[in-house]
Amino acid sequence: MITKIGLYRNPRKKKTWVVRWFGEYDLATGKQKRYSKSFKKKRDAEAFKLQKEVEFGEGQRRDKPEEITLKDFCRSYMECLTVKPETVKLYDNTNRRLLNYFGDRILLRQVTALTAERFIASLKPLSGKGELSTSTRHRVLRNCRTMFNKAVAWEILNRNTFANVSTVKVVTRGWHYMTPLEYKRLLNAAPSLRWQAFYALCYTVALRLGEALSILWTDIDYEKRQVKVQNRPGTATMPPFEIKDKDSRIVDLPQQSIDILEDLYTYCKATQTKSPYIVLDKEQYERVKVKWQRYRKGRRAWKNQNLLNNVLTNFKRHLKKAGIKPEEGRTLSVQTLRKSCIQNWANNITNPEVVRVLAGHSDLKTTMQYYCQIDSDQRAKAAAAIDNLLKQTDARMTPGAHFGKYFD
Repeated sequence: MITKIGLYRNPRKKKTWVVRWFGEYDLATGKQKRYSKSFKKKRDAEAFKLQKEVEFGEGQRRDKPEEITLKDFCRSYMECLTVKPETVKLYDNTNRRLLNYFGDRILLRQVTALTAERFIASLKPLSGKGELSTSTRHRVLRNCRTMFNKAVAWEILNRNTFANVSTVKVVTRGWHYMTPLEYKRLLNAAPSLRWQAFYALCYTVALRLGEALSILWTDIDYEKRQVKVQNRPGTATMPPFEIKDKDSRIVDLPQQSIDILEDLYTYCKATQTKSPYIVLDKEQYERVKVKWQRYRKGRRAWKNQNLLNNVLTNFKRHLKKAGIKPEEGRTLSVQTLRKSCIQNWANNITNPEVVRVLAGHSDLKTTMQYYCQIDSDQRAKAAAAIDNLLKQTDARMTPGAHFGKYFD
C-alpha cells in the first residue's frame, strides 16, 4: 500500500498547490483510490498535509467519508435503535432539534465542531416558550455525542464533532434520606393496606415506582420470603413490564413487609377485590385493561407508570399527614424511598457488589454513590470514632496546660 502524501505545485490553475494521497484498495479494480485537495496558498496546503499525516498516523480512514445528509443519518440511526420507547422519544426530539437548526440538506460531514457548539448554545424548548433547563441541554448533548460516535463506528465520519463540546454542568439537588422512624410514620399515615404494601415494596426492597406498581402476587415467594423482579411480555389483558436495567433480580423481603402483604392478601380475598397486581384493586385493574387495549389499538408505547395516576399527589398528602418534611434544599419523592433503602443497605452491607445486584444497578459506579453519602449520623459516628481512638492512648493532657504559653 502506498502511504505517501504528496505536495505539488500546479501553475496552470488558480489554486496552485495540491495535496494528493492514496486511499484503500478498490476491490473492483485492485488499485488504491486516489484523492486530492487544492489550495491557493502553500502554507494552507502544508497545514492540510500535516493534518492528514496525523490522522493516518492515528489509524483513521484514508478514504473520504461517505456523502450522506444529516437527515438520512438521523433516519438510519433511529431505525437501528434497540432501546425502550421513552428513550426512542428522547432521541427523536434530539433529531428534530438537529434538523430544525441545520436543515434537511446539510451533509453530515458539514456539521463542524464550531457549528455543533453553536447548536448546543442555541437550544430552546421545542414549544418555543420559556428557557431550556440545564439538564435537558445536557441530555441533548449526550444524545448527539452518542449518535455521532455511531457515525464514526459506521465509518461515515472520521471523528465525532460533538466530542469536545461542553455545556454547563448539571447541579443536582440532594435528596432527603427517610429514616426508619419516618418510614413507620408514613405507614401509619397510609390510608389503606394497599398503600402500606406499596411503600413497603419501595422502602424495604428498593423497587422503583414502575416496578412497585407492576409487581404481581405471583412474583412473591412466601416460603422463601422473596420478591422476583423480572421482565414480562404484554398479553391481551395485561400490559408488558420492562425493567430499567433489563436484568431480573430477586430480593429477600423483611418480615414486616411479609406481614403487610399477607394482611393485604387476606383482605382482598375477603372483600373480593383481588387483582393480579398487588397494588391495584379489581376496579383499578379493569381500568388498566381498557387503557391497555387503547394503547395496543393505537400502537402507542406503554410505560410502567401508566398503571396508576396521581401517585405523587397522594404520596405528598400522606407525607403531610405523617408530619414528614424534607431538609431544606433536598428533594422528597417516591424515588426517595428506593434511595433510602439502598442507603440502608450501603450503611450495613460492606460488599458494594451485593448492593448493586439487589438495587438492580447496571453500573457499580451508581451504587458507590450511596457508600459516599454523608449525613449527620455518619458525621457523629466519625467524631465518636476519633474519640474512641484518643481514649485508647496512654497520654493524658493536663486541663488548661495548652493555654500556658499564651497567658503566662
